[in-house]
Formats: sequence, structure tokens, C-alpha cells
Amino acid sequence: MDRKKQYIVGSIFIIILILTSYFFIRSNQSDRLSIVRGSLVEAVYALGTVKPVESFSLKFGIAASIREIFVEEGQSVTKGQALLTNDSGITFRSPFNGTLTKLNVSKNETAMPGLPLLEIQNLKEVYISVSLDQESALRVKPGQVAQLSFESIRGNVYKGSVERIYPSNGQFLVRIDANELPHGILPDMTTDVAIEVSSKDNVILVPLVAVDRGKIIRFRDGKREKLEIRIGAINSEFGELLQGDLKEGDEVLVKN
Repeated sequence: MDRKKQYIVGSIFIIILILTSYFFIRSNQSDRLSIVRGSLVEAVYALGTVKPVESFSLKFGIAASIREIFVEEGQSVTKGQALLTNDSGITFRSPFNGTLTKLNVSKNETAMPGLPLLEIQNLKEVYISVSLDQESALRVKPGQVAQLSFESIRGNVYKGSVERIYPSNGQFLVRIDANELPHGILPDMTTDVAIEVSSKDNVILVPLVAVDRGKIIRFRDGKREKLEIRIGAINSEFGELLQGDLKEGDEVLVKN
């Protein structure tokens, strides 16, 4: 191998060695965060679904043929507007202003009893429905503030409030009143929900990324020490210090 090739191979080897060392150092590098005192809002997190306040589903009590249909799917309807007529000459009308979101029958078709023929929803007045596990449901109360965010509208948070909480078929459902939703939000869309269940002021805040199985590494006066701690209320970033020798100005270890 001539001198030029040896030089190129050697240079490549040195570059690889430098890069390997850099990434090794980075992977083992640790950061420190300072302990501060402040306020902490604890929340219950869940996925909510937009629901219409008013919804109507038309079903027949006996089998009947559809003589005439006066509306189309997606059409806006007004209260009292004719929807369809059956073979007995009975005309069914809309009970409120809304939008025909489903139409499951055609003219001259025989509709069986109990099957939904059409559905009308009020798209302008909606609420948020959330299903919670038992532990979370026990912490939710009417009047609590809820923050709502939509994946397609990131950066914007909308406020609501817990209206009621109740059991339904083995689930614990929360109804959230949301009057500040942006234009275009429709029933069946989903939203990330954070219900504020408690608030703590002037507490020592412990970064959760620094806690490992109830222990934390503290730096104070140039000394490093591993401590056991106990935290109470938490949010997505911090926990409230209940027990442990931590104070403002201490630093804690966070491994990257």
C-alpha cells in the first residue's frame, strides 16, 4: 500500500475512533438539575370524545315500508321538518334543528322494528365524554377545571369544567362542559384531557426524571449523596417532596 492510501486509511480510522469516543461519552454523560420551590397542579389524564348535546335516532316499533324520504345524509334540518313517511301514511319529523348524520334506509325498503333508520345530531352544541379507571374517578369532582387539546391543533389549549361523573356499564364516565372549543370540532373527534384534581403552593419540586425507584442522587456543598425520598402529588414533570433531605439550591443527578 502506497503512502497516500495509508494516509487515507489512517485518517478514516482516526475519525471513526473520535466519533465512537464522542458518542460513548455522550451516552454516559449526566446532567444536574437544581431543586426549586413552587406551585404544582396535579391532573388526571385521559382521552376524551366529543359528543353532541342533542341526538335523535328514529326506529320503528313494527315492520313498515318506507313510502317517501324527504332528506339526504349530511343535510341540515329544522325542528318539525318532514324526514320520511311510512306505508301507513305517518310522517316522521325532526325534533330539533340539526344535521342528518346517518340515513340507513331507501325508498320502498321495508324497515325492521328496532333498527335505527336515521340519526340527527346538533353539531353546534357539544360536550366531552371521558372514561376513567376507578382510581382516577375517585379524584374527580364536579366543578374541576379541565384542559383540552386536539392533535390537529397543537399549541392551543381550551378550557372546560367537569359537569358530572357517573357509572355506566362498568365504566366511570365524566361529562365535561366545553364552551370554548374552536370552530370545526365535530362529534366523534377525540381530545387529550387533563382534569386538575389538586393544587399545591410553595412546595419543593422534585424532577421526576431524577427519581429512580424512590431514590435520588443529591449534590450539596460539593458532596454527592444517594437519598431515599417520598413524593406526593405529581404532574408530567415534577413531584411534591413529602419526605427526604432536599432543599432549594440542591442539585440532583439526571442521567441522559
